[in-house]
Amino acid sequence: MRIRKARPADAEACLKLDHSVLTDYAWRMEEHEQQGSITLAFQPVRLPRAVLVPYPRQEKQLIAGWEECDLFLVAEARGIVGYATARSLMGHGLAWLYDLVVDPAHRRQGVGRALMAEVISWASGKGLDELMVEVPTRNHPAVCFCRALGFSFRGYHDRHWRNQDIALLFGTHLR
Repeated sequence: MRIRKARPADAEACLKLDHSVLTDYAWRMEEHEQQGSITLAFQPVRLPRAVLVPYPRQEKQLIAGWEECDLFLVAEARGIVGYATARSLMGHGLAWLYDLVVDPAHRRQGVGRALMAEVISWASGKGLDELMVEVPTRNHPAVCFCRALGFSFRGYHDRHWRNQDIALLFGTHLR
């Protein structure tokens, strides 16, 4: 497998990848307010059956995002099997991972880790302090992936995507 910068001709192959994820869990947010204090908790909840969760960005949003990103990488192994996109927010010292997609046939084989390592290397090379990742509450495998890589919970953004799902925010220090 090889990781390289994407070329314009790669867009079609990236769009053809299966962006969905099959999951048995979702993350539920509970909010409690008592005596002027607000407590939030996110916990995984087992679903009654496995659910195929669509990617939160649709084709037009993906293409627009790719045109605006600072980094667009593809993973190749007899064709494109995954990709990652990121932006730098220099004024905040942040890199923001927008997309990390691996075709289902190549998941759990190190493709996501290799793409993430390249994004981290790029962000560190730019002198950024932290890498942030946004994950839908219904994408339990992505939450587990972030946590396995040492990312920690940084917060959430309610109604983040067009489908009104909550984005869980994870981050890791780069220095």
